[in-house]
Amino acid sequence: MHKLRVLVVDDNRLFLSAARNLLSELPEVGCAEYVNSGAEALAKATEFVPDLVLMDIMMPGMNGLETMAILQFRVPAPRMYAVTLHDSAEYRTAALKNGADGLISKADFATAIPELLATLARGSI
Repeated sequence: MHKLRVLVVDDNRLFLSAARNLLSELPEVGCAEYVNSGAEALAKATEFVPDLVLMDIMMPGMNGLETMAILQFRVPAPRMYAVTLHDSAEYRTAALKNGADGLISKADFATAIPELLATLARGSI
């Protein structure tokens, strides 16, 4: 099993804390980094080179969609998933258009992430 490098980007500290707690329990995660903004994500991804980026869509300054659009050209082939409270067709379309592989609702995060990471670690997608 391939251990994954995961970058989580969200301006909500409570969500980052919950994500950290969840990811620390998953055997597929080799290491993870957590940042609060799009600008921090671009800087961190360049040095960290994640396998997976979990990006909040709505952030002040550079939002997640703008960040993913840039990030897809800066880091070699990371998987990127938009993460949002607002799971809608409009957000899904925008996320895919800006380089995301999919969208995960924050309401489903705790159940969707273990399955996604298991699949990625097996190299199934």
